[in-house]
Amino acid sequence: MAAMPHELKLKTLEGGDLNVEIIPTSTIQELKAMLHEKKDCEDPIERQILKVKVLSGGFLVDDHQTLESAGLLHAESDVTVIYCRNEIEAATKEAIHEEGLLQVNIPSSLTEIPAEAFENCDQVVKVVIPESVTAIGNGAFEICTYLASITIPESVTHIGNFALADCKSLASITIPESVTAIGDAAFYGCESLKSITIPKSVMVIGDAAFQNCKTLASITIPESVTSISASAFRGCRSLESITIPESVTAIGNNAFEGCSSLASITIPESVTVIGDGAFHSCSSLASIAIPESVTLIGECAFANCKSLESITLPESVTFLGNGAFAGCKSLASIRIPESLKERWPVGL
Repeated sequence: MAAMPHELKLKTLEGGDLNVEIIPTSTIQELKAMLHEKKDCEDPIERQILKVKVLSGGFLVDDHQTLESAGLLHAESDVTVIYCRNEIEAATKEAIHEEGLLQVNIPSSLTEIPAEAFENCDQVVKVVIPESVTAIGNGAFEICTYLASITIPESVTHIGNFALADCKSLASITIPESVTAIGDAAFYGCESLKSITIPKSVMVIGDAAFQNCKTLASITIPESVTSISASAFRGCRSLESITIPESVTAIGNNAFEGCSSLASITIPESVTVIGDGAFHSCSSLASIAIPESVTLIGECAFANCKSLESITLPESVTFLGNGAFAGCKSLASIRIPESLKERWPVGL
């Protein structure tokens, strides 16, 4: 007697539901073929066919097993379908987190985490990256809202643009000494990230790399970095103090804008440029020493620094942007070079 078809209810990693009618003796490989037909599996970016992975109880199911032997037909079985670009070696539940959240182990055959590989995977809470990986691609873990832990090995040299952006549960991370570049907005919006040490190997911190890391209270910038990129720490409202190394020659546009807890900062003698809006709305900044090396202070550089009481501009400054000190309501004393006095009304 032929086996009767069985309706199988599955959930996707993105939170959707799938229903398929299949024979209990069918293999997982046959189920995957049906799941391919149920969904458009062409990746619109890479133009390649996405892989289908089936998990039961948080573990990958072998392709040669039948639905019956894999226990997928039980009413209480927890079956998840993952459509992905890359190979996932294993995925297991983390008991300390809500039911359904996963740990992902990247296989050692990979040398790079592909761009957007786990983008928007809300269920991923822990990621272990093997020593074979040298780069984390653009947006690889972007908007993994519940990602709380990620291990980056010493083999990784590059963290791509938006690689871990909007990972709102990520409270700490260790960047290894092998990393030389942190991409644009790499940690943008990591609201739970409280502190981070950037190793001496890093030469480039991309634009908006740590923008809107609202609980970031301390950060160490190494002497290998030569410029603070645009919006690098914009909106880091818990950042209280920061030391800029002697290697830095420029502070980019809006680099520290909105760092409302920033009470003190030391600008080294190496800095020649303070960009537009660099310290805009740093409302706790009461004083700042500008060294003789600085030649340019951009537009609105210190605008709305409401606690700033006095400032002395050195003779080296040859350009003062419009509204450089606009809205500095507590500013009672300012000394500017003779060459800039004709522009004084513009600099306010």
